[in-house]
Formats: sequence, structure tokens, C-alpha cells
Amino acid sequence: MKLSILSRDEIKTIHLAILQVFEKTGVKIYSKEALKILNDAGAEINERNFQVRIPSYLVEECIKNAPKYVHLYSRNSKSQLKVEKDNFYTVLASTVVNVIDPESFKRVKGTKEYVAKAVKVADALPNIHIAAQFCLALDCPPETQELHELEAVFTNTTKPIMAIAYSPQGARKIIEMAAVIKGGIDKLRKEPLLFMYTEPTSPLEYSEKAVNTLIETVRLGVPVLSAPCAQAGATAPVTLAGTLVQSFVESLTGLIIAQLIKKGSPTIIGEVSTVMDMKTGVMSYGAPEFSIINAASSQLAHYYGLPFFGTGGCSDSKVPDEQAVAEATISLLTAMLSRTNLIHDIGYIEGAMTGSLEMVVIVDELFSMLNRIIKGMEVNEETLALDVINNVGPGGHFLSHKHTLKLFSKEHWIPRLIDRKRYESWRVEGAKDMITRAREKLQRILKEHEPEPLPKEVKQELTKIIKEE
Repeated sequence: MKLSILSRDEIKTIHLAILQVFEKTGVKIYSKEALKILNDAGAEINERNFQVRIPSYLVEECIKNAPKYVHLYSRNSKSQLKVEKDNFYTVLASTVVNVIDPESFKRVKGTKEYVAKAVKVADALPNIHIAAQFCLALDCPPETQELHELEAVFTNTTKPIMAIAYSPQGARKIIEMAAVIKGGIDKLRKEPLLFMYTEPTSPLEYSEKAVNTLIETVRLGVPVLSAPCAQAGATAPVTLAGTLVQSFVESLTGLIIAQLIKKGSPTIIGEVSTVMDMKTGVMSYGAPEFSIINAASSQLAHYYGLPFFGTGGCSDSKVPDEQAVAEATISLLTAMLSRTNLIHDIGYIEGAMTGSLEMVVIVDELFSMLNRIIKGMEVNEETLALDVINNVGPGGHFLSHKHTLKLFSKEHWIPRLIDRKRYESWRVEGAKDMITRAREKLQRILKEHEPEPLPKEVKQELTKIIKEE
């Protein structure tokens, strides 16, 4: 079961529009190193205002040279994710300013401890596939903040990681930490534990810090992501098609630079583009247009044959409530149906200003439920069950039949959080709503789950890297 927003002809029209923006309007890239790379490849450079116009042939050549998939490995090498085609995985929310405290349920500022707690929860949940810096560690020194955040991430999960560096130097240190964990830079390149997030600035700019972070990551041989956050009507055209075109120019700019540095560099394109709410001025993470842009972007990325990073499972609600669940479900479903390979923002509320671990727990359940819908119905001799129907016959019962016992767990989705009890049982057990049940599950995880620890000598080495900065 799939969702297609665009027709084949519309995709081709959008592709030609992207090429036109590259050639006619161009992008501004505030890095002399990046400008030299592009100039040497044949792009038109205006060094006075940093504007770059990239010919169509070069854009298409770099798309062709980029890998069609990226592998991400667990810390212990026991599992891997292949980011490609129809595969889709969830990514924990990242770098929010505020969190809903899991004890008091009040909105508070992010700290290193909250990063650790969030990643511990992600490690325990089967449908959160990739960890991240859930919130900013605002209690840590600014010059080493991202290193403290990543230390909390590395320590509390074996799952692959999306890393966000706040400078090229930070990216280098984060990759050094990951190399220590994997047993050296060569092992890390062979089995990437993480990919590095970089973000162009809409409209049509790449800051010196962001593009140099991308360059540093590519040269170290680690997968890199280029993903803008355009707002239709503010930092992008008010039309969804125009926002899609601009977002892809911005994202592909990162891919082009990566492929010019090293042909075949593991690169992920993405976007976190949506609309600006015209009443409030807020960047909306719950708008229907948010899901439309994401689904169309995923379709366009698949047309290029590139791994795609998008969004889902998030909300504009200020608390984990009915609005939050409704918006998260819609964006998650459209992302899954459109085969968004990496579905980021799991746990975002308040339009990405706040992170909610209750929502992470709920979205874990929603992903499982929606995945069952997407799998659809299997039709074959065994599932048609003609012999079973004939054997049981009119007035019979299928409950004790061996066919039922064999297939019920495969055919029927079994909830872990959603409640199906009869009213009387529900009342006896406390008449708990979904948010209450999610909070209770969250508390159990924080109390009982023990992530696989890092070796003592590795932890010491991570601490040493942070202190050296």
C-alpha cells in the first residue's frame, strides 16, 4: 500500500524547475572551500556575494553518482538498517529547547540528563529505530555542548544515531567519539554508527558553519544528511509546489558538494519543510500541508533513487493530548505510505519547541499499528482457508482450530498500549486514558530498562575527548 501525491509528468516538471533554479537563480554558499570545490567542477561563482549557479549537467551527474542506499549499524554490530527504496525507520526528536519532565509533567529546559533519559526510552522501544540528541543540554558548557549531548546518546543506546554538530570542529569530535566506540575510524566507515545532520538556510543559502560541517563529515567518510526547514509563505513560496522546488534545490546543494568531494560519498537528502501559520507566525508541525510536502518530497527522492529523510509523528499541541495524537498519526501515516526512509521528529510537540517522552511512547505504538495497515492482506491458499471453513462448517467455531492458533499472531495486530478491555474491567483497573497509560509505561522504562553499557575504557576515552575540546 503506497501513497503517490505527484503524477509522473508532475515529477518531471518539478525536476526541470529545480534545474532552472540552480542555473538561473542559484544558491549562496558562505564557504570559500565549498566555492572552490564548485568552481573547479564548472559551476559559475560570484565570489563577491557568494552566489553559485550550477549547470544542469552537473546537478544530474552528482545525483547519478550518489549511492542509492546508506547502511546504518548498531553500536554492537548485531543489527543494521538499510536506508533505501521502500524501507522506513523512525528517528527520535532532536535538539528541542524544552521537554515535558517525565516526573512532574511540567515544561522545563533541556539538560544532559533529559537527553540520557530520552535515549534510554528510545533504546527500549522496538519501533524507535534511530536515536538522537532529544534536547539541548543547556546545563553544559556551550563550547562542548554537542559532545556532552552525544556522550549521553552513545551511553544509553546500541541503536544507530543521528548526530547534530554545532560546528565543523564539533563534527570532527563527534566522529572521533563514534570511532572510539566502533574500534577505529576504518571500522566506523565500514559500519557507520551515525549520520551527520546539516541544514541549509531557507531561502537558498548554506551557512559557512553548516557547509563546512558537511565537508568535514564527507572527508571523514561518514554518511551526511542535507535537509532544509523551509516555511511556505515565509522562507519559501506560499505554494506547496514552489516550496518543494526550493527545498530540493537546498537539499541537493549539499549532495552536490558531497559528491564533488568524493564520488559515491554516502549522502541522504531530506527536508523538514512545512507552512508558516498565517495567524500565529508559527512553523507548523501539524498542518496537513506539512504531510503533503513530505509525501511529495519522498516521491521525488525515490524518482532520483536517493535515500530520503522526512518527518512524521509530531504535533503543534502544547501537551500530549488528543490533538497531538491526531496530528502525529496523520503525519506518521503519510510518511510511511510515501516510503519516507527516515521519519524524524518522533516526540516533537509545540511545533518542535518541546519534546514529550509520552508522545514517543505513543508513536511507538502508532507505528506498529499503522505498519499493520500498510502490510495489507495476504491472499494465498493458506489464508483463504477454504479447507478450514469447510472443516468447521455452519454453526461451528474457529477459536480452537489449529489454523487459528498458527496464524492469529501473524494476521492480527496485538496492541501493547491501546486499550480494548470491556468497560467494567477498564473501570476496575483505574479507568486510565491513553496519556495516563503512556506515562505509566514511560515510568516503567525509566525505572527498569538497562541499556547495554559501554566498556569502561571506552567511556573514559569519550570523557577525555570532551575535556580536550
